Amino acid sequence: MRRCGGNSSQAQGSNLVAVAAALSIFIAQGKTPDELAILASLFDLMRSNIALMAVNTASDDIQPNLSNTGSAADRAGFFDSLIGPSSDLFG
Repeated sequence: MRRCGGNSSQAQGSNLVAVAAALSIFIAQGKTPDELAILASLFDLMRSNIALMAVNTASDDIQPNLSNTGSAADRAGFFDSLIGPSSDLFG
């Protein structure tokens, strides 16, 4: 049943979460704990890279010459503060 005046974006977000959960369960079936840890690290790395791309795109829209301002370490620290720490893939 469809609600009138509902937030379709919120419904789409809920559907995306449900699809992600189902996909995670499907991918995890039959995997060992070590294989699951490697997959988790891989997807965490992908999350970090996508977040960096989103930040770069947004910052380019706001400040086109961001890559020419500050040191690389300053920019890396800024991006790390936005996406949080990533787990060590091999550690």
